[in-house]
Amino acid sequence: MKKVLAIGFALLLAPWCGAADAGTATVARISVRDAGARGDGTVDDSAAFQRALSQAAAAQHAVVLIPAGRYRLDRQVAVKFAGGVGEGLAVVGEGPGVSVLVCNNTNGALKIRSELCKTQVTIRDLTLLAALSGAGTALEVTSSHRGVRNYRTLLVQNVDMRGEDLPTRKFFSRGLLALAQWRPLCENVIFGGALDPKVKQADPASDALYHKPEFGFAADWSYAPTFQHCYAWNCRTGFRLVSREGEPEGPEDGVFQRCTAVGTRIGIDVDTPTIEPQLLIENCHLNCREIGIRLRNRKFFQIANCLMYGESSDQVAYTDIQIQNCWAGRITGNIFHAPTVENLRKDPPAKRVGVAVDKLSRDVFLSGNIFNAKGQAVAIEGGAKNIKSDGNQCINPHVEGRVP
Repeated sequence: MKKVLAIGFALLLAPWCGAADAGTATVARISVRDAGARGDGTVDDSAAFQRALSQAAAAQHAVVLIPAGRYRLDRQVAVKFAGGVGEGLAVVGEGPGVSVLVCNNTNGALKIRSELCKTQVTIRDLTLLAALSGAGTALEVTSSHRGVRNYRTLLVQNVDMRGEDLPTRKFFSRGLLALAQWRPLCENVIFGGALDPKVKQADPASDALYHKPEFGFAADWSYAPTFQHCYAWNCRTGFRLVSREGEPEGPEDGVFQRCTAVGTRIGIDVDTPTIEPQLLIENCHLNCREIGIRLRNRKFFQIANCLMYGESSDQVAYTDIQIQNCWAGRITGNIFHAPTVENLRKDPPAKRVGVAVDKLSRDVFLSGNIFNAKGQAVAIEGGAKNIKSDGNQCINPHVEGRVP
């Protein structure tokens, strides 16, 4: 039995320990410590990180290890890959809060460019801290728009991106940018912008500081991105899937599961130049200033079991779910609520719409939703076709109108 267990353990370690047989390429294991990084939080370690990433880029298969420590990066670490199918790069720490990268420049922390979009990139178990206001893009993985891939080119797991210290007025200008990736998966990834209670105390309506970061997560022109258990906090857009850079068409698919956007202007923004199929948003929490979820040019979509909370402001026009030129979708089991006492008072009237459907949309079914936010429950433009509903509830007496 001991011999069997030993063999099994060896097989589990094989992918990380080099060649499994003579025909398998050896995995290069490169520690940033061996490349000269100190990890003491005071010495600039960017040159050591650059050496480690450049060495990894020259290998077919490489793991860049970031042992426990606090690594200061006074300049962005950028590397280009020309890897082919089946080649990979992993940047791996020992855990959030344990392996910490402190970004002390305005360009960002890590930038990986895979020109052919064939190399599989993994980034996990790290914390990235912005040491100043506007510290660039925390993580950037980009490729050219090309090809069809039946595998995942990007995996990001267990990563924190936020400002140094707490309270803090430090922040990354952008969180994770995944441009033109295939099936990118983000799991348990957190982006946090500035947080200083004194700002709100001085001016409760001020959002100049809190909305300075452009986005928490962007998977622009990425095919079938998936976000699970991710959190975007204090930025203009929480999650963005936008493909409008002169391309004739946009990628398909997309999944958001148990994701949260709080303190953002827009929670989830999906926009492609042509009608593209398949999108699932479920069990998410959206607490935003202007729009919770905006969908443009989607078909075969479902928004289910989400908490649409909305920031507390009767003076700002707000829409929980905005549907523009979308076909064949379900909006079901969602709760539309507001966090203030004024929500239960007639005055002042709220400039809020629960679900807005434009004139180009069709075949949308609303069912089992609960409207408890003061304002208009559903707004449907003339020209929209086959918008139906069943089993919705308006439990606030100050909800205007009724679900059709």
